[in-house]
Amino acid sequence: MIAINDERQNDETTWQSAFVAMLPEIEQKLRLAFCRLDPDAREDAIEESVVHSLLAYVRLHEQGRAEVATASSLAWYSSRHVRRGRPAGGRMNGKEPLSRYGQISNDIEVERQSGHWIDAMVEDKRAAVADQVAAKMDVGAWFATLTKRMKEISKDLALGCSTSEVAEKHGVTAGRISQLRRVLEESWAAFQGEAVAVA
Repeated sequence: MIAINDERQNDETTWQSAFVAMLPEIEQKLRLAFCRLDPDAREDAIEESVVHSLLAYVRLHEQGRAEVATASSLAWYSSRHVRRGRPAGGRMNGKEPLSRYGQISNDIEVERQSGHWIDAMVEDKRAAVADQVAAKMDVGAWFATLTKRMKEISKDLALGCSTSEVAEKHGVTAGRISQLRRVLEESWAAFQGEAVAVA
């Protein structure tokens, strides 16, 4: 009886250690998968996805197939569940229009303001209302002058994605993203009619 308990405890420690070893890579892939979300929603999505990953890994371990699990496959699987509104714990209610799962399963669309990220980026509680409005208009007008690719890259950078995350997402090096960041800075300064300081 004692030997069985010791074996079960060692088995639990082994799968837990294996999952903890994969956790940093899982979180990195999830950060990239949810890069476009605002910071609070991104953290919530990552946390929910980590729970989905853990539950999937436990199921695989119980089936004796834990060796097939990789950080990539667990992150992909869990991010799909989160995007589809499937909660890691509790029941899904497809009839509840305010639940993410209900919205997805019943084709309910939540209207989003297209310029919301610009509003969040230029919001400054200390600035006068007229200055806030002018800043929003300027950023929106400047953004419209960018190419589609530069719009995507600038939006990812503005939403707080790291240089390496943006580089991996767009299939370029981190150095190239740093160069493009400088190009965006120069473009903004030219739009504003300002000179860029040479570093």
